[in-house]
Amino acid sequence: MKMNVRNLETVNLRGLMIFATSCQTLNLTQCAEMLGIPKSTVSKEITKLEQHFNTKLLERSTRNVYITESGKIVYQHAMQMMDSVKTLHDDVRTMEEQVQGLIQISAPPVLGEVISTSLIPEFLSRWPKTSIRLNLSYSFENLFSEGLDLALRVGKVHDDRLVSKQIGMSARYLVASPGYIKVHGQPETPAALSQHNCLRFTFHHGESEWSLTSNSDTQVVLVNGNFFCPSIPALRQVTLQGSGIAQLPISAIREDLQTGNLIRVLPEWRVPPNPIYAMYRSGLNKPKKLQAMLNFLEEKKDIFSLSL
Repeated sequence: MKMNVRNLETVNLRGLMIFATSCQTLNLTQCAEMLGIPKSTVSKEITKLEQHFNTKLLERSTRNVYITESGKIVYQHAMQMMDSVKTLHDDVRTMEEQVQGLIQISAPPVLGEVISTSLIPEFLSRWPKTSIRLNLSYSFENLFSEGLDLALRVGKVHDDRLVSKQIGMSARYLVASPGYIKVHGQPETPAALSQHNCLRFTFHHGESEWSLTSNSDTQVVLVNGNFFCPSIPALRQVTLQGSGIAQLPISAIREDLQTGNLIRVLPEWRVPPNPIYAMYRSGLNKPKKLQAMLNFLEEKKDIFSLSL
């Protein structure tokens, strides 16, 4: 049976609740007092319902209120709807107050690999009623349009609509393959990097600024090279093939350093670490599942500091 949309526009839950309460009290004054509204509002809402159904629902006299046969039918369905609405609120409240449901997270691939290995299995074991959808991406998805609960990002993202919570630091090394160093030699100073083929994590063609620190000394060098891309795995592979010098996160090259497939360049100089942030929507009454994840990331923040 096809539903008339206009019928849904003229019957509202508030009116049904007022009518149901009137049926329970059989006294419009008591009904108004119970609901904390004027008696005139009670009368108007009942009149609206009667006009909508084109029949009398309550017979009202100066002393008594009687429910008509049609009114009894409306009352019965109104009570069912009130119960459904209460169940709906209870179900939503239960979902929000318990650690359960889908958590949608976005993270860069390297960071995603760390949390997939070191964090997510333990979190799911601790909270078995949760599930996690992990989107691996370097781009910053809109948490509002993408339906994400949480984004993990390296480096500060300026968005007043988001709350940023620092959970660790991302440390990087300057590295190259032994084959590249054999052919081109080790740079002795940061300035010498400008004479080398530097493989860069960037979207843009042209020179890049690399900042290096050693004790209290900081030097900024303009570098260039014949390969650049916004992908750590791709940058690592090209570096392994002997194409140049790159800045790479420790977590992505730990095994390469241990096996000698990559060696550190200018080991006395270090790349300033970038902060790692967990970001979520501001003004959000955080559901328990999100709060549990934030608490868990705070509890495990040493993993980020040590692994990256």
